[in-house]
Amino acid sequence: MSRVENILKGIAKSDRVAGAYLFLGPPGPEKKEAAEFFTGVLGCPKQDVVSVAPSGATFKIDQVRELQEWTKYGPSAGKYLIAIVDQADALTDQAAAAFLKTLEEPAPGVVFVLLADREDKIPATILSRCQKITLAAGVAAADEPWRAVLLDWLRAGPASDGLQTAARAGRLEQILDAERKRVAEVEGEAAKAEGAEKEVAAARVGARYRAVRATLLKELLLWHRDILMRVLQVETGGFHFSAEAEAQQRQAVGLAPAAALADVRRLEKLIQRLEQFPEASEAALLVAGLPQHVALPRG
Repeated sequence: MSRVENILKGIAKSDRVAGAYLFLGPPGPEKKEAAEFFTGVLGCPKQDVVSVAPSGATFKIDQVRELQEWTKYGPSAGKYLIAIVDQADALTDQAAAAFLKTLEEPAPGVVFVLLADREDKIPATILSRCQKITLAAGVAAADEPWRAVLLDWLRAGPASDGLQTAARAGRLEQILDAERKRVAEVEGEAAKAEGAEKEVAAARVGARYRAVRATLLKELLLWHRDILMRVLQVETGGFHFSAEAEAQQRQAVGLAPAAALADVRRLEKLIQRLEQFPEASEAALLVAGLPQHVALPRG
């Protein structure tokens, strides 16, 4: 992502930072990684970085109102407050209208960074107020080394008690730790080859790891959304893990719809907490946020 990094470093050095940017690119962690790198080169402290994502399939107006509250006073410690809006192409019409007002009258020092896969899903009124940065396609999702290990972990099914939850959280933490080390090695070597400063290299490693973690947890969320659909006996297709029907159906047997929905909600909350509190204990959040249930006969 050196081309994008150079663009973002140039923006920071010019001291002519716009009020809103659109990072446009294919699905994957690259857009989030670029946004977090941007916060690093702008020198934003943690308390001046806000990250929001859709609650469910769409971005609702209540979330936009929360974002307005978080940003209305501007930065508290640094020069800029960065508001990262993930999946901005999922804004509902009502939410987009409310967000437009925020873009038109931002507080001093507030910079909005919108992340989107599809430009055509964003209203022209919002596009006109953003500087667009297009990201090239990165590594194919299937080539991510953690995916095969995660799939084995998913097939083993959710925990049924507190001890199993702790054990499964520990195994997931091992998967994440291995990926953290791999990212540090790959990004560290790339930064060294480019002669990047130590602070820039650290920002790259941190941003890349958090972006990969977000992608991994999204896969976990999609797995449990598939199970919810199987519990509800949805027959129209649309399963993310369509090749894992047997394993998912086994986990769905005896699971009440309310419990399956609760699993999805727990994971959504886990992802939101990890984004909002990046310095919080990852292990504690995983134990608290992973699905846990005992399948009960339905009928």
